[in-house]
Amino acid sequence: MKNHTTLAVAVKVIFYSLLVVGLAEIVRLDAKYPMEEGYFGEISFTEISQEIILFFLFGFYLLLGYRHRPVQPVTNIVSLFFLISFIREFNFLIDWWFYPSLLVLFIIIWLVVRDYKKMGKPTQTFFAQPASAWFFAGFLVTYIFSRLMGRSGFWLLMYDADNYRLAKAAAEEGIELLGNGLMLISAIEFALVFWNFRKREGV
Repeated sequence: MKNHTTLAVAVKVIFYSLLVVGLAEIVRLDAKYPMEEGYFGEISFTEISQEIILFFLFGFYLLLGYRHRPVQPVTNIVSLFFLISFIREFNFLIDWWFYPSLLVLFIIIWLVVRDYKKMGKPTQTFFAQPASAWFFAGFLVTYIFSRLMGRSGFWLLMYDADNYRLAKAAAEEGIELLGNGLMLISAIEFALVFWNFRKREGV
């Protein structure tokens, strides 16, 4: 099934809509059945879902580069970026999370330096795909908008200091999960694009 037939578009709209509904229900589940005192803490359905998606994205982009070498210099960096995000999610569990994250960051810098002269074409190929729009949207939602929505000063404009934290946590974590979901959709779209490319090339 080609990616842009009427049937394919309809299937995508339904599937992605159900995915987003599922993410919203995960947040609702945490509100209705909190797994720990305080709601939306580190042990919650929302946080666990974020960690699963981030780890999947790490593995997916690593595999994508291995399977489609023309974009590997870019997908290696993207993959390791998600690995840092995944490690960061466990800051509540390991006090020294910063050090493995720093190690991965050094690897990213080394890869950029090593592959700098040959990154032009892979970058163009990667970001020329419509799937990159989903990627950017998810990145902006997760790493910028959710952080801004999580500012205590914003919520104190509407709530007093004794009861703003629950609304703040629900909004910030829910928006972050949505952004991760958009980046998950981008991975699905990239998989479809490069799978079809390999079929055309007979690989």
